[in-house]
Amino acid sequence: MKKTLKNILHLFTNNIGIKILALLLSVMIWLVVVSIDNPVKDQNFTQIPVTVLNGDVFEASGQAYELADSSSTVTVTARAERSVLSQLSRDDFSATIDMNNYANGRVPISVKANRLSDKIVSLTPRTAYATVDVEELGTKQFSIDYEITGEPAEGYSVGEVNLASNVVRVQGPESVVETIDRAVVRVSVQGMTRDMRTETPIIFIDRNGEDMDSSRLELSRTSISVTVEIWEDREVPVSYSYTGIPAEGFATTGNLTATINTVSLSGDADALSGVGSITVPSDEIDITGATENYTTVIDVAAYLPSGTSLADKDMDTHSTVTVEIVAMNLMNVEVPVSNITIDNVPEGFAAEIGSGATSVVTSIRGLPEVLATVDGSMLTGHIDMADVKVKNGIDEWVTGLYDADVTFAYPEGVYSSGVVATTTVFLQPEMGIPAGEIESPVETDTANEITGNDESIGD
Repeated sequence: MKKTLKNILHLFTNNIGIKILALLLSVMIWLVVVSIDNPVKDQNFTQIPVTVLNGDVFEASGQAYELADSSSTVTVTARAERSVLSQLSRDDFSATIDMNNYANGRVPISVKANRLSDKIVSLTPRTAYATVDVEELGTKQFSIDYEITGEPAEGYSVGEVNLASNVVRVQGPESVVETIDRAVVRVSVQGMTRDMRTETPIIFIDRNGEDMDSSRLELSRTSISVTVEIWEDREVPVSYSYTGIPAEGFATTGNLTATINTVSLSGDADALSGVGSITVPSDEIDITGATENYTTVIDVAAYLPSGTSLADKDMDTHSTVTVEIVAMNLMNVEVPVSNITIDNVPEGFAAEIGSGATSVVTSIRGLPEVLATVDGSMLTGHIDMADVKVKNGIDEWVTGLYDADVTFAYPEGVYSSGVVATTTVFLQPEMGIPAGEIESPVETDTANEITGNDESIGD
């Protein structure tokens, strides 16, 4: 037994130096093999956002900061075994700058691994410092406008738009604040058929009309509530009328044309309920003295009913209106004496159309189609004996024949030619006088004639 133990001990102790060397060589070979299979190496991770800490340290002194574009992200070099690096992405790293460490326009960049940090040999930012621009702090207040995008469903339009607030206060780098031209909210009404309410972000527009990045600005509010009324449209007619009388010898045919005869209105139900038409006042179309077609331009939008608006905001509302004016024709007609009355007959006398006349001729003027329907029986006239007395220079009435002017009343569309119609009136005592004693105090041969130049009057 003792001999066996001695042999074993001799086995371990014999050539011990060579055995130790062999062991060391084995370890080294193992390390080399491991190193070749899973080596330690460097790998870059790019576009890691730089987070700012304690950025408010400048506000107390009325200043604002801005990271240079080249400092908004950083590239990090990580040194670790290949098996470790293969498990990492840029999202596993973070980079920060602390504004308390700001000096001479630079702040040191700190980076760290958020995962497997104990297996990373080293972690180094490619850029050690972030460049920071510091400038005066600017503050402004802007009114908030709205912009409607899209179109409501067919037959509907946008009505009242109400914003819960119409101002926003902006604070940030003065160079950025000064580029802001206006603040807006955009609301889409595409396909809408009823009122809508939405919370909408505030957008800032620069002086070039481009949307701005507001991430560097401090805002009193970032969004506002917007209410949009959607109104149902209604097509209504436009009514025109005219006033005045054309020049003598001319008349209107009554034919009025316009380039706008209907308008699509938008409004709430109450505003539209009582709207039957849009009425253009007659004094806007005055044909007085016209000798040809009268044309004018009317802005229909000026006469929209209260509470309504145009459904088509881009519509040209200027309507060209034309009233047809034509020259009238002349025509002589015979009016039965039974249609003529004698007024203001002197007391104690009786009066009648004299010289046995059965009619009185008068000249009328009118449109051809109107004159074609007129005959003398449609006209009525009267003689005023007070005018006859003046016309004939009478001081005292006596029995006899007197020249008299006849004034006629004309049907619609028929006018006087301007030539006065005349006849004679026989005046006698109411009870009659003996035959053969009638004398005419006035010499006249104009009974039943028209004063003036008859040759100029055509049928």
